[in-house]
Amino acid sequence: MPKLTFNQKKASDFYPELKRRVKAYFDEQQTDRFANRELLIKALFFVGTYLVSYALILSQQFSPTVMLFLAIAMGLSGVCIVFNLVHDASHQAVFRNRKLNKWLTYIGDFVGINTYIWHIRHNIQHHTFTNILGGDIIIENVPIVRLSQHQPYKWFHRYQVFYAPVLYTFYTLFWMFFIDIKLFFKKEICNLKDLNHPPREWAIMWGSKVFYLLYALVIPMLVLDIPNSWVVLGFFVMHFTAGILLSTVALLGHFVEGPSFPHPDENGYIDNAWADHEIEATIDFAGSSKLANWITGGLNTHIAHHLFPQVCHVHYYNLTPIIRETALEYGLPYGEESLPSAIRSHFRYLGRLSKS
Repeated sequence: MPKLTFNQKKASDFYPELKRRVKAYFDEQQTDRFANRELLIKALFFVGTYLVSYALILSQQFSPTVMLFLAIAMGLSGVCIVFNLVHDASHQAVFRNRKLNKWLTYIGDFVGINTYIWHIRHNIQHHTFTNILGGDIIIENVPIVRLSQHQPYKWFHRYQVFYAPVLYTFYTLFWMFFIDIKLFFKKEICNLKDLNHPPREWAIMWGSKVFYLLYALVIPMLVLDIPNSWVVLGFFVMHFTAGILLSTVALLGHFVEGPSFPHPDENGYIDNAWADHEIEATIDFAGSSKLANWITGGLNTHIAHHLFPQVCHVHYYNLTPIIRETALEYGLPYGEESLPSAIRSHFRYLGRLSKS
């Protein structure tokens, strides 16, 4: 595939004007794009919930049923750690110091994902070539689910409305133990060629996977006075609930009715300016909900994130009205749905792509 490029000659004054207004907002609030006390509170809450739930499980002071609920708390808080801390740190949006952001991302490796591969497929590819097959690896994460009309149609896609929800429950396990490892062995990831991953990153990947399985599965088997089958059940229940939360948030910002999925020409040329494309390829869901904003790390205000990924998510709720108003002034669409509406739209979208 040729190098993908946007047509920046089509760029209007929208994005420069929007950046001016966002800067004016920060000046007026006498703050900057980085984290504030809110993020510290969230970090203590989600990391604390994860660690305390794990400690309570190992304490053997509770029945297996209660321990299952503690496993669910671990699964949900683990995903929220990724949403709220790892995600922002990977975009250099938490601290001014880049090294501190880098160290913070390693919490993601602690809860099971590989943040090196995450940076490649999320920051470099998804944020640059959103919804563009061949540039955005997110479209191809789950091979048997068709998420773009430009993907080849297979006979089994006609059933994807029925089997996709089942696959979503396995998404965190699939991410940790298939996507991460598979992409390490690939020399080409979409538009990135001749990849050669550093030995240090190989070591971190294998070491963190072994460490995760050790504390999440092996140690409970050795310590707890319950059948190993209960431990395995708890491990899978933790991931099933985590998979539902993660896949719901990851899918609703793009894979619904409305966002564009442009196809580059034979020269890799995308006939749109980058900022305009991001507006057209993304929607907000439950954008007015402060609770959704708090849980998802601002990913419900997804347009703000795609236009300003290096701004900490704690500012997105207040920036979203500015972005919406500016986009509409310049004649650009602004997609937004309620959470139930976005979920229904996702399944209608899957149904549409289930037909050849």
